[in-house]
Amino acid sequence: MAFLGILVVAISGAVVWYWRLKMVREAGNEIIDSVERMRGAYKRGKFRKQAEAAPLASIADPAIAAVAFLFCLAKEKPIYFDAAKDVVRNRMKGIIRPGDMQEVLVFGEWASKNVTSPEDPIRRFRPLWIEALDMQERQQLIGIAEEVAEVGGERTKEQEHALQMLRRMLMN
Repeated sequence: MAFLGILVVAISGAVVWYWRLKMVREAGNEIIDSVERMRGAYKRGKFRKQAEAAPLASIADPAIAAVAFLFCLAKEKPIYFDAAKDVVRNRMKGIIRPGDMQEVLVFGEWASKNVTSPEDPIRRFRPLWIEALDMQERQQLIGIAEEVAEVGGERTKEQEHALQMLRRMLMN
């Protein structure tokens, strides 16, 4: 009888320890899964930022860069985007060849689609504009940007901030 009692206690002890080790292993797996999810979210966010910047990174022509920036600026007032698009088309007539105008506008609109702030293209295109544009052309770009920002009434805070940044980056 005593042997049977010792055997029952040993088996129940083994079951309890097995259950405890199983719980520790599951807790460890949950921690590892949480860390992997956070790591995956970080990598997805990093990739998303690179993917958003990819269309802008492919632009090497200052006129196309200007159109993309102007569309980013115009998207701050989505209700008046079509009117701003007409302003861009009219002001860029002498700069972009008439045969390429529609293609440039479509590409500029597409490239600006995922840009979160109009300041991003300014930072990205500043070296291109400084190298390719003379002072008069830079002032012309600022004038077009101001005209686009004024479509539909007063400028938004974001537009005003972007215009100040554009003036500071191109005129200094």
